[in-house]
Amino acid sequence: MSSQQVDNIKEAIKKMPHMPGVYLMKDKNGKIIYVGKARDLLKRVSSYFQKISSLDIKTQRLVSTISALDFIVTENEVEALVLECNLIKEHKPKYNIRLKDDKKYPFLKLTLQEDFPRLVLVRRLENDGAEYYGPFTNVKSLRKMLNSIRTIFPLRNCKGEKPGINKGRECLNYYIGRCLAPCTGRINREEYAEIVEQVRLFLKGKNRDLFKKLERRMWLLSREKRYEEAAFVRDQLQSFNKVLERQVAVTKRVEDLDVVALGRENRTACCVVVKVREGKMLGSESFLLPSARADSDLDIYDSFIKLYYHSATDIPPVIYVQFETESIALLAEYLSRKTGRKVRFIVPKRGEKRGLLELAQKNAEYRVSVEQKSRALDLSTLKSLKESLHLDRLPRVIEAFDISNIHGVLAVGSMVTFKDGKPLKSRYRRFKVRSVQGIDDFAMMEEVLSRRFESIKAGKDMAPDLILIDGGKGQVSAAVKAMLKNEISSIPIIGLAKKEELVFMPGKKEGLRLERSSDALKLLQRLRDEAHRFAVSYHRKLRSKELQSSILDRIPGIGKSKRTVLLKAFGSVEKIKEASIDQLVSVPGIGDRLAEEIYRFIHKN
Repeated sequence: MSSQQVDNIKEAIKKMPHMPGVYLMKDKNGKIIYVGKARDLLKRVSSYFQKISSLDIKTQRLVSTISALDFIVTENEVEALVLECNLIKEHKPKYNIRLKDDKKYPFLKLTLQEDFPRLVLVRRLENDGAEYYGPFTNVKSLRKMLNSIRTIFPLRNCKGEKPGINKGRECLNYYIGRCLAPCTGRINREEYAEIVEQVRLFLKGKNRDLFKKLERRMWLLSREKRYEEAAFVRDQLQSFNKVLERQVAVTKRVEDLDVVALGRENRTACCVVVKVREGKMLGSESFLLPSARADSDLDIYDSFIKLYYHSATDIPPVIYVQFETESIALLAEYLSRKTGRKVRFIVPKRGEKRGLLELAQKNAEYRVSVEQKSRALDLSTLKSLKESLHLDRLPRVIEAFDISNIHGVLAVGSMVTFKDGKPLKSRYRRFKVRSVQGIDDFAMMEEVLSRRFESIKAGKDMAPDLILIDGGKGQVSAAVKAMLKNEISSIPIIGLAKKEELVFMPGKKEGLRLERSSDALKLLQRLRDEAHRFAVSYHRKLRSKELQSSILDRIPGIGKSKRTVLLKAFGSVEKIKEASIDQLVSVPGIGDRLAEEIYRFIHKN
């Protein structure tokens, strides 16, 4: 740290008040590298610069890179806690403990602001009048859960605030019992609201209340001789019972609580949240938290508790924890305000709650163990790849590129990134090929790589450790040409050709043959296939848009409104192509003559 930096920091500290708030530490580029909260900003920030030797290694490293300080005063310490969590999620500071990859975990959103609410999967919380449930960590399990909920509770899933894809007729979901067709008036708002309330009870784990509610409704409908509706509720109860059978009773009392435990090994930590509702285990979520060796278990646990419950939507009255952390009292106050009832954090010492905590801890330790083994295997694969390709450094970050087009039309490029052998989807990129006309895969690859290298050269993106091209000598030569054009020479480039699965490198006539069973080749194949999948999916998306906008626009008598009506009625241009003249006539606004014209034009072209 230069003398000028020291003087700047001293001046910044002098300006800080003896008030609660949040302090932000920045590096020489002005990037926020650490966010912290304080009851007394001046005292807390001064403590970092009094006796450097008394600080742990991580904090010493942090202090040595600080070039500027900033602060935000808050009314009280609880507000400081909330602001700290918001700033950590927004800026992702290097020295703060965060959830793995800072990814946005999914929530279930119940759109209560709509007349006929839907239940959808989202990754962003908004202040829009909807109810949110989560966060969840396993997207596949969440989708299965969402599918089960839709089977039991037939809420609509058509997009938009107003129900209905097709005007004047029900969609397939109605005929398979997945929707009660509010779009055609087969269910009114009051009856639909009853189903919405059932979903809310289910998502909150209030299964006893829900079971009684469904049972009462079934008998009431039966007494009123509405047998078809009563049979529907009976089927709901049967499906609901199957779900309840999978839940295990873990407490003697009917109570709602969370149990939060930490497992840790080296630089990997995992926190598990076990949710118990009405005395039964509703499920658990596991969150990985990469950490430094210098981070204490208490620091990791405290950071997780703050970040998780800051955005959690389902908060019980009691949360059992492993440690008494410095933020717990403030967090309990914040959550009590948020929920409108008292929320307590308790460290259980004995009994069934202590047993639950130990069970959660075992799960966390197991998850860490699996992660460590997986990381060791990935590291071994990367070392093998480094040796096989004679690379100077371990290829921890690999970018793979592919081109997709049909006879040169709608050409696109894709870039996928793997970090430590796993997909890093936040660094996936798509490219529309702009300058190449006709069929020229080599020129297309050169354009895509040139744009990528321009971004790296300008400092907008970090350079990878290795670039993989889907193709052989020609594609590799195009990539090298793009690299030289941008005066970059430090990134190794290889190509992986299909069929023979040979690895091609610049300046070498013959391809390198890796063992078919080797993990190194399998990693390259995964990268190549993922780049291909990503490119093809983008090409199909553009092609679908092109079809929708071109074929229909060329039909005489079809304007924007009729095109919209047709697409809403059939869902896609492909479905319109398959439609008969009678089916076209059935669409509102499409008469006999226009239906014949549409049919003749589409099949002629």
